[in-house]
Amino acid sequence: MSKQDPRPAPDLEESIERLSDLIDQMDEAHFDVSRIDACLDALERQEPLDIRFDTEASLNAFQEVHRDLFPSLRVLPGGKERRPKGRRVFRRAAIVAAAAVVSSVAVAQALGVDLFGAVAQWSKGQFQVTYGDTDSLETGYVPNVQPEGCYSDGQAALDAYGIEEQMLPTWHPVPGDEVPGMEVSVVQEADGTLLFTEDHRTESGSGYTYEVRQHSSADAALQALIGVDDPDVLTYELDGRTYYILSTAPEAHTVTWAVDIYSGRIYGDIDLETARHMARSVTQRDEIPYTPPEVDQPPEHQTMAEALEALGMDTSYAPQWLPEGFLPVESSIRQDDTFGDMAYLFLTDPVGERHLSLSIQSYPDPSVVGSTVYEKDDTPVVEYVRGGATFYIMNNLDSKTVVWMDGTVEGSFSGGLTQEECIQIIDSIPRYAGET
Repeated sequence: MSKQDPRPAPDLEESIERLSDLIDQMDEAHFDVSRIDACLDALERQEPLDIRFDTEASLNAFQEVHRDLFPSLRVLPGGKERRPKGRRVFRRAAIVAAAAVVSSVAVAQALGVDLFGAVAQWSKGQFQVTYGDTDSLETGYVPNVQPEGCYSDGQAALDAYGIEEQMLPTWHPVPGDEVPGMEVSVVQEADGTLLFTEDHRTESGSGYTYEVRQHSSADAALQALIGVDDPDVLTYELDGRTYYILSTAPEAHTVTWAVDIYSGRIYGDIDLETARHMARSVTQRDEIPYTPPEVDQPPEHQTMAEALEALGMDTSYAPQWLPEGFLPVESSIRQDDTFGDMAYLFLTDPVGERHLSLSIQSYPDPSVVGSTVYEKDDTPVVEYVRGGATFYIMNNLDSKTVVWMDGTVEGSFSGGLTQEECIQIIDSIPRYAGET
């Protein structure tokens, strides 16, 4: 503190609050790491970190004080979930976590640790590529790629608990012009029943909800059915199941059914036809219709090699073969000193009624590398090794996605392809020619 400033130096608590306020004022587009580092340096001077610092004990203490930041800890006696006090806590936690990751990476770099390793992990519904310190990560199938107790959707929650029975709709209506958000929870009821809930509700409460219960027996699942004996209930037979549909209000219905030890329920602001469609989508997926794109003029870059060349990137990452009939529709490139360079190309095959997208991204610095999540279905991931790289081929309904990592480069392509076509595209990439 200078002689010209008579104010007392801030104490540790005040400094922490200043750092917290500073972080709250930032967003993804205006995140100044240098200011965060300056605050952390000031905190270090006020209270240096003991070399014997117990990180595990500190983490446990932090989680205990800030339980609302951790979904896996938000469970009260009786199985009821504790709700966060507000949305601000999630935003604040995410930015604090980002600052912590950046600081940790800087330390690791200073120690000469190579953080450019990449790990692929997948569940039934997602495939995730993670860059960073991969020592503690496992490759291959994991029950759920989300943080413990936090699920991307209801199916991810069922996957995490090993429930393989198809119980959730795969088709979602859009009520009016407002798409409801989604909130997923898993609680244990008083009788031991596990309740999985996927809410699609607007802030006003309108929308719809899916519920799946895992009971102790098939008889208990049948007892959970609602409105079965109501004289106005409609039965909908499909794939060996009976769905009971009951009108609860104008333009509001409840659908309920039971399979083995599981019972399902859909309810909310849905008309009869929507209720039938949602029930049908539990076991029968809708085909995705082909929509030809409008092309006013050809894109600036006709091939991935042209897009990479415009970025100054190595063109040997670009496939030299694509299935016949694909025409370029859209291309884009991005150059960013912080987030890296990316080339994107979108093509369509009007005759075959299918699309294809390709993306190549190069990361300049491990401190800004996180993870990429790709949607997939529950069919197995195929690993194809070529030129020393592992290509992961996965299904997403009628589409296939291929992902690979090569040092700081992440590549992917997806579309209405066969596995044979995917392999041919991979084999045509010059960088991986020869060695298999």
